[in-house]
Amino acid sequence: MVYLILELLKEGLTPEDIIRDYYPNLAVEDIKACLDYAAFLIKEQEFIPFEEVV
Repeated sequence: MVYLILELLKEGLTPEDIIRDYYPNLAVEDIKACLDYAAFLIKEQEFIPFEEVV
C-alpha cells in the first residue's frame, strides 16, 4: 500500500485528497508514516554507480 500512496502523492494529490477520495480510513499521520517508511528504505540502500564501458 505504501507504493500506492507514493504514486498518488507523485501525481500531485495532497494527503487530504488521498484520504477523501481513495482511503477514507487513513489519517494524515498514516500518509506521513508511508513517507517515513520510504525514506528509511532508501536511506538504507547503498548506491554503487556502474563504470562507463567504452
